Amino acid sequence: MSKATRAAKGFTLIELLIVIGIIGFLAAAILVAVDPVRRVQEARNAKRWSEVNAILNAMLTKQVDDRAVYDGETTAPIVTDTVAPLTDAQVIVVDDSLVDCTVALGASRPGCDAAGLVFPVTGAKTCVANINDIAPDYIAEVPMDPLGAGANPCADPAGCTLDGDMALGTTASDPSTGYYISRTTGNRIEIGACFPDLTQVIKVKR
Repeated sequence: MSKATRAAKGFTLIELLIVIGIIGFLAAAILVAVDPVRRVQEARNAKRWSEVNAILNAMLTKQVDDRAVYDGETTAPIVTDTVAPLTDAQVIVVDDSLVDCTVALGASRPGCDAAGLVFPVTGAKTCVANINDIAPDYIAEVPMDPLGAGANPCADPAGCTLDGDMALGTTASDPSTGYYISRTTGNRIEIGACFPDLTQVIKVKR
């Protein structure tokens, strides 16, 4: 058999299988190294960091302009934590019309999985703070957690600090933003994420 004949035969089946095996191994190694699920979670956390800062900056700017402490909408105002060790917080909403904090479980109460916080439930609106009036003058719109509208991280009530089935969204039926606010008597405001990925703690305080 001449050299030309051998060259025309191409790869053998064994050679092709070896090449395919090497490519498959490299692809699997790259997928593990890149870890796309973790990259998505880190991207969501980065967005949360940006949004908690944006909310806090908008509120502080409004206070400077008004020369007064910002209390939010009168229907569901921001409460001030007066009891040590200052753990009271409220879920930030953009519409409180269907909220009822006294309901232990159900679609009328938003959840928040921020450990170490207490969400008051003695009044119908005390577990939420409606800050929708900072938009659009101080922020284009009140941000919503990057999990997106309709997401329900508290569908299993046992998994949330505040048991509730109210999903994320921007309508009266789903008004929760996925962020919380806590304010001290000295008007120190903390904004944090209710459902951060990778067990991170995402919050800013000024």
